[in-house]
Amino acid sequence: MKNKRSKKNSKVWWKQPTNIIFGFCLFVGFLSTEQGARIVAIIFNLLILAGISYLLYRYLRRKKVFQHIIDLSEVDKMKGLEFEHFLVPLFEKIGYKAEVTKGSGDYGADLILHKRQKKFVVQAKRYNGTIGVSAVQEIVAAMGYYNAHGAMVITNNYFTPAAENLAKANKVRLIDRDELVYMINKERNIRNKFVPS
Repeated sequence: MKNKRSKKNSKVWWKQPTNIIFGFCLFVGFLSTEQGARIVAIIFNLLILAGISYLLYRYLRRKKVFQHIIDLSEVDKMKGLEFEHFLVPLFEKIGYKAEVTKGSGDYGADLILHKRQKKFVVQAKRYNGTIGVSAVQEIVAAMGYYNAHGAMVITNNYFTPAAENLAKANKVRLIDRDELVYMINKERNIRNKFVPS
């Protein structure tokens, strides 16, 4: 019986007002000393630095700055159909079943992706310049034609602000040069896991 009481009291010692007041007085006394104030200032500065570092890490990770630099010069030289076939294993490594459409008469979709009973249409744009609204318009039309659940436009370049606005309005995912690098890097990392060293 005594043991039960002592255990109960030890669990809630910090809830007792006298203990809180005593602890606060000790802390204030510690702060009033020069050494105590210096230690608290150091701890406070370290916490601020840790917080800033964490926020910076999250920002850089979101921007994919930590990815290895991958040379896309070979991709930039590819022809359209070659680029489409290049994308198939990249999508497959991130969980999609991918197939290239027949080419002519594809109604704006270069690849068809399947994942968890859902279908997605993709337009692949291997261009030297930025991608405008026409690519988004075409894939939106393809989404209706193929009765797809979603649509993407992927490029080795970047999108114009107008294309980004139209894509956002139509829930089309845009994959630009930076995200393509991320996909290639992810595919390489997965592949390397299964290659004996």
